[in-house]
Amino acid sequence: MERQVSPVKTQATRKRGFASLLVLMLVGVFAALSTAHFYSATISLRQSQSQADVQAATMEAESGLEFYRCIIEDLGLSNGLEGQDLMDEVYQKLSERAEITGNLNGQQLTYDGTSIRIPAVNIDGKNSFATRIKLVGPDMLLVRTEGRAGDVSRSIAVNAVLQDSAAMCPAHGIVSRGRISVTGNARVSGANTASEGSIYTATQDANALTMIGNTDVDGEFYATNPDGYATLIGNVSVGGGRGNAAHDHVHFGVPPFEIPDVDPTVFEPYATETVDHTTRTNGNLTFHNIRIRANTNPTFSGNITIRGVVYVEKPNQVTFTGNLDMTGTIVADSGHENPGNGNQINFRGNTSSRGVEDLPDTPEFAGLRDLEGAFMLTPGFEAEFTGNFGVVNGVMAANSFDFTGNAGGTIKGSLIQYGDNVLDLTGNSGLTFDHQTYTDPIPGLVASSRLVFMPGTYSEW
Repeated sequence: MERQVSPVKTQATRKRGFASLLVLMLVGVFAALSTAHFYSATISLRQSQSQADVQAATMEAESGLEFYRCIIEDLGLSNGLEGQDLMDEVYQKLSERAEITGNLNGQQLTYDGTSIRIPAVNIDGKNSFATRIKLVGPDMLLVRTEGRAGDVSRSIAVNAVLQDSAAMCPAHGIVSRGRISVTGNARVSGANTASEGSIYTATQDANALTMIGNTDVDGEFYATNPDGYATLIGNVSVGGGRGNAAHDHVHFGVPPFEIPDVDPTVFEPYATETVDHTTRTNGNLTFHNIRIRANTNPTFSGNITIRGVVYVEKPNQVTFTGNLDMTGTIVADSGHENPGNGNQINFRGNTSSRGVEDLPDTPEFAGLRDLEGAFMLTPGFEAEFTGNFGVVNGVMAANSFDFTGNAGGTIKGSLIQYGDNVLDLTGNSGLTFDHQTYTDPIPGLVASSRLVFMPGTYSEW
């Protein structure tokens, strides 16, 4: 008898096979979904990490640019630099900055004459920034900083242009690079406040101040040399303190400040009349806007009246004897040669002085009348005063000063000595300083040139 297969069992078997197939299909789908999710998550993670590195690299570049901006804009460069001379001085100044060299772990700046490369500064062993400076114009540099984070780099660049800065009159009565000697009955005083009669010196000589006799300095005395000392002998007063109390007003190791330089070019165009060997300079004479040619060595004697600018070329020895009636400004070629080079301006008679603002309102003085605040800007010249000069309307600046006999008067500004020799006040000489007549900036005085970053040139990549 033939056995028959149950149809129910066959149907159940088919259902189980279909279920297994469905499970396998679902497992495959889930596996594919899982792989896709893992891939997507990995890509997102990598993208996120890459974006983080990009942001970190950009931040490093921005930090580096700001770091070097603060340094570069504070270099204090010589006036009139262009091209190769500009690059040479920027490299020299950067090489001397401890903020840079102290962060390079022994690495050195490199300079090939056209660009300066500053090695990478590592932040945390992973991130860093490096800088390159390149000349792109006579007075313009391109400063590019590259920031790195991992394998990602970003660069930022900005142009920096050289600019001259107008300078203010120093706050002290006397500002000198040489030591100070006040002897006899000499006096330094302030017309309105005692601080106008203060003295500052950047001398490296230890004996920065010598005062002997019946001498007085109304204001405080300041010296940058921390190892300096003062020699005070006799009835000496400094800052209101007399005797031993005078030492309380003598300060050493004070921070240095920038002594303004001279730029005579603002006055030079007005010097239109020539004084040379053929020019008569003795007698009762009047001069307007003169240029004293080099090696003329004139002596102005008698009753001399001068209106406007006196521009003195180097080398020269200019002497005023008799009575000088001066309304204007004396200026000279720029440059601070060492004392003893033969350049001299001597005032051996009585000098009456008024500022350019008192010049006649005539075409030859148009424009000049607005350049008030300076009486004598003669870097590289030794200035000697043996006569009384009453009131001097403006700053006096020279390589050296010597006041003897009864020389003295009121200076409406400061006295600036560029040379490192002794600034000597002897005899009955007295200098009174008045800082309330003229306002800053003073024409003809300039601070060091500085590189200024130009935000409009900013670029990144």
